[in-house]
Amino acid sequence: MKKFIAFMLSLIIFLTGVLCVAPVSFATADGADIPVIHVIGSGEEIYRKDENGNVEQLFPFQVPDGYIEEKAEIFLPVFAEAFFTQQWDEFCDVLYECVIPILGKPALNKSGEVDDGSYIEWGWSRETLGDRKVNGKYGVTGYMFEYDWRLSPLTVADTLHAYIEDVMYVTGAEKVALYGRCLGSNIVAAYMQKYDGEHVSEVIHYASAFYGATQCSKLFTGELFLHPDGISRYVYDIDLGTDLYVTEFIQAFVTLMNKTYGLDIVSWAVENVMKDIYLDIFPRLLIESYASFPGYWSMVSIDDFDKAMETIFYGSDRAEYAGLIEKIEEYRNTVQLTFEDTVKAQEQKGIEFSNIVKYGMQSVPITKNSDDLSDATVTVKESGFGATAALTAETFSDEYVVKAVENRTAKYISPDRQIDASTCMLPDTTWFIKNLYHKDFPACVNGLVSDIVNNKGFTVDSSAEYPQYLVYDKETRTISPMTSENMNTTERWAVSYFDALYKFFKNLFLIIKNKLAV
Repeated sequence: MKKFIAFMLSLIIFLTGVLCVAPVSFATADGADIPVIHVIGSGEEIYRKDENGNVEQLFPFQVPDGYIEEKAEIFLPVFAEAFFTQQWDEFCDVLYECVIPILGKPALNKSGEVDDGSYIEWGWSRETLGDRKVNGKYGVTGYMFEYDWRLSPLTVADTLHAYIEDVMYVTGAEKVALYGRCLGSNIVAAYMQKYDGEHVSEVIHYASAFYGATQCSKLFTGELFLHPDGISRYVYDIDLGTDLYVTEFIQAFVTLMNKTYGLDIVSWAVENVMKDIYLDIFPRLLIESYASFPGYWSMVSIDDFDKAMETIFYGSDRAEYAGLIEKIEEYRNTVQLTFEDTVKAQEQKGIEFSNIVKYGMQSVPITKNSDDLSDATVTVKESGFGATAALTAETFSDEYVVKAVENRTAKYISPDRQIDASTCMLPDTTWFIKNLYHKDFPACVNGLVSDIVNNKGFTVDSSAEYPQYLVYDKETRTISPMTSENMNTTERWAVSYFDALYKFFKNLFLIIKNKLAV
């Protein structure tokens, strides 16, 4: 029970690590003929300076030593009482008091704006930008655009516009390419809508959260659910930060729990509790943390938007949040809901659009959608702009493939029969990379980006090196065309009951042995 409570306590803090990945810098041996402006994802560090000049880091969150232990002593008895009495009011109050002092630090005001002096440590000038061409080429990550990811993408678009103009000035370029990853994809889309792609020749979306990020969407709607099969797979995908024998013991234990329906019972219990308390706790927690960020609202899916609005502003006077709601709805109405029409109109003007999608990972198993094929954060359907995908551990049926042959769309089906790109908004300029996490941005992808930028009309049929479906090798940190030899990357999940039972007792023995040796 204590482990279960610890999980629930750390849930929201854990989500921040999943959704807010700090930007990664890396070198590239490839280059582009025009400047590429790389719009990073969320996670830039947030600071605030007090009246005495002392600087406090607001994000990533700093949890004081002993804080969790101190709060657990208060929280656990309250939870136990609520569990047995089914009266959750005091539990919700205590949970709020435990979490908000940490998660609430970078919150914006009720208009979705900065009013506490918090900031990111980034700025530029034409002098500091300079012409970063090396050996006649621009690096794919030469011009990294950073921003306050809490703000509305339409607000950030104005800063991006100024940055583009300065890059063009120092390089003498007439056009630039925009390369947006994760939340950066939303910023790029907002810029293209607001400024009509005035100075852009090419747009590349990468691991895009434009149509939503499942964890963010479901967090905002309060629809959290422990997914039993997802939990069983997830423990084989994450670094548990323990010795190998402890890791294998935990993995075996979770597998056995799932195969004997123990996880189903836990999931059922959590779901029933959540139904009773989510409106009492989620609106309070989120409106004073993530839901105060218009930037995070841009990652709420179209399907989840109405329920998210009902949940987050439940019991609130919406007039108090008029400024925030205006920013949220402006982005949704002028960017998200018009995206496809905007892209088509700009394609007619000669601007080219491409998309790079990652997949093959189990997402955080806390929603009923966590079994959807994803990169552990964004589903293939979302980041693929409408791609059709099988579930994480499944493939298309023979009947589905036969139908695709009849419809002459079989060439768009991945060799592993998990994705059909024919339903994408950009079927001929969308690439899929298997076995690559959302948070990982290896340099090997830069070659693909360079080819897209340098070759007008580059498609999935243009290069044998970069066909529509690719596989990432984490050992060599390279990507290669998907084949029947390298496409099966999910063996780590194929653990039988007896295999798990053997590993459970073997590693339990090792744990006891090591404890006795201390």
